[in-house]
Amino acid sequence: MKFNIIMLLVLLSFGLFIQPLALFAVNDFIFGKYSGNGFMGFYSRYYELLLSGNPQSWFILIMPYLVFLIAKFTFKILK
Repeated sequence: MKFNIIMLLVLLSFGLFIQPLALFAVNDFIFGKYSGNGFMGFYSRYYELLLSGNPQSWFILIMPYLVFLIAKFTFKILK
């Protein structure tokens, strides 16, 4: 149980700080410059969307933990 709580906190932190950075970098590489105020504009918009309850931004936040849970259950089933 303690491991799951630690993983939840670590992966939510990853979804809150690192994953938006990766999405910004991929978007910048593929589609060109972000039309807002650059990286900080992207982050501030992401946090605004989180606070307003936008489902897509919450999906980005919890996706690392969901991938962890799916992998954990898959390995448990295959064992």
